Amino acid sequence: MSRPEGTTYDQDLFAGAAAYYARYRPPYPTEAVDHLVDAFRLAAGPPVLDLGCGTGQLAVPLARAGCRVWAVDPDREMIDEGVRTAPADLADHVRWVVARAEDLVADDLPAMRLCTMGASFHWMARESVLAFLDRVVEPDGGVALVSGSASIWSRDGALQGDWVPVARDVIVEFLGPRRRAGGGTYDHPPRTHEQVLADSAFHRVERRRFTTTRLLTVDDVIGQQLSTSYASPKLLGDRLPDFRRELARRLREVAPEGEFPTVEHTDVIVARRGDRTGGTG
Repeated sequence: MSRPEGTTYDQDLFAGAAAYYARYRPPYPTEAVDHLVDAFRLAAGPPVLDLGCGTGQLAVPLARAGCRVWAVDPDREMIDEGVRTAPADLADHVRWVVARAEDLVADDLPAMRLCTMGASFHWMARESVLAFLDRVVEPDGGVALVSGSASIWSRDGALQGDWVPVARDVIVEFLGPRRRAGGGTYDHPPRTHEQVLADSAFHRVERRRFTTTRLLTVDDVIGQQLSTSYASPKLLGDRLPDFRRELARRLREVAPEGEFPTVEHTDVIVARRGDRTGGTG
């Protein structure tokens, strides 16, 4: 069955994927991080909350920019891998926390200038998380949703490359036609993030898209798939070696040289509070 929005976190969602996540997930564009730094005046080093932080794909560059980051994820494997792989010189700038966003207590946190969520908001009880953030985020702060560009199931062309349909076909052959997610399947929420934000305190919404082109290898493509909830090592189980061999074989049929130009689009949705009688939102 599909995972209902906001239910108890499924610890199998990314089981066995953390090491692949840290190594193979596409990095967020520097321009996207710079956009957040400029938009919320983060260079001065204010506290930032990063929910669903994974292994630190946003937390680390934000810490590098000078922020004090609370990096929160419900998956202990992800947090452990983030601690292991984060640059040593940033150890004092990132506080790693194993927790669901829905279980955080406002009084346990400082006032945050910004809350970021990198490809994670769809896993949360979105309305209740935004209500919680209204108590935590500074009056002139906001929320930033940063899309990932790793999913072969993307609906808006966020990921483009000759390898994408090949990977999708092999995953369907091994795991079935429905997008898997831990112990169940996944369907996109019926309401978009912008629609949910429009009904929240953070209803003034702006979207920007950043585009990156990278050259991926066969190993990159395979590792990226194993970093996901829909093709995690736990889902593949004993068939993992067969999956790796078959995907590698099919990829080399498409590109014998083993290189794949890939276009990745990253969308940044910035949401702020504001007067509902004027302005956007």
